[in-house]
Amino acid sequence: DWAFEQGTDPHQRDSYSNRLAVGEVVLGYRNEYGLYTDRPLIDPRQDAAAALLPDAADHRGMKDLGRNGSYLVLRQLEQDVAGFWRFLDQASGSEPKAREKLAAAMVGRDLNGAPLITSVADAHGKQPANRFTYAEDPQGHQCPLGAHIRRSNPRTGDFSSEVTGLFDRLIKIFGFGLQRPDEDLVASTRFHRLLRRGRSYGPRLTPEQALDPAAPAAARGLQFICLVANIARQFEFVQNAWSMSNRFAGTQDESDPLLGHRQPLMSGESTDQFRRQDARGPAQITSAMPQFVQVRGGGYYFMPGLRALRYIASLPPGTGEGK
Repeated sequence: DWAFEQGTDPHQRDSYSNRLAVGEVVLGYRNEYGLYTDRPLIDPRQDAAAALLPDAADHRGMKDLGRNGSYLVLRQLEQDVAGFWRFLDQASGSEPKAREKLAAAMVGRDLNGAPLITSVADAHGKQPANRFTYAEDPQGHQCPLGAHIRRSNPRTGDFSSEVTGLFDRLIKIFGFGLQRPDEDLVASTRFHRLLRRGRSYGPRLTPEQALDPAAPAAARGLQFICLVANIARQFEFVQNAWSMSNRFAGTQDESDPLLGHRQPLMSGESTDQFRRQDARGPAQITSAMPQFVQVRGGGYYFMPGLRALRYIASLPPGTGEGK
């Protein structure tokens, strides 16, 4: 991994926008649109064993193979940790504090996992690792607008501080009334949530070790998984519209500083820059960034619920092969 610690406590949202429809993660239930996501259904008239399955709530007479299941996305992400720290060292003039500051800006957290956003301390006086929003930092002066954690989860992208009241919120939910370019792709945060987890692999490499030319080479990276009910609307949207887009929250000519592929667009626009917004003057721009992550494998999978597993286990051997 990048030598950054990560937190797991839930981030803070207001009581309305923090509600998540079960159908955003679990199949067979209504999602944030009040609809049922596409999933495998079986006609019991064609398969008597389907009686083991629950009834489909939105298709009379059909059995729901997907209910209580989910779709799993797997990615094996190989990380060039040594290349990451060597580039940052060069970009910061080999000044350790400047190097660490640039790294924290790209990630959105410091090396200890603390977010760059100043949040309210807990009862023990500690800053929570994930219980924060970007409501107090709309211009990216604390956490850059293009930072990795901001792209991966805009958090307060649903509602700006000026949006109050149920009617205003409904207008914003459906993408109307956008006033600024930084609202374009983050106005619908709650429709693109993921239940995600990551597990690092390979030997840990500190920044100091990475800068040592004699540091042993080894495969390092992250096994990423997430559960969603709609792969295109959730995982692929986050990946393409937020992480890989060169236009996010008003930024341009850059993509995710960790995950970006750095390839120029067909229009000729670049994606290899990173901006740090500065309240005291022009943004600080880091250019010619190389690619730090390669996708080495992965797939999309259906994870059935318990009743679906019983149904699948009851099928004769070879059932469904070649279909």
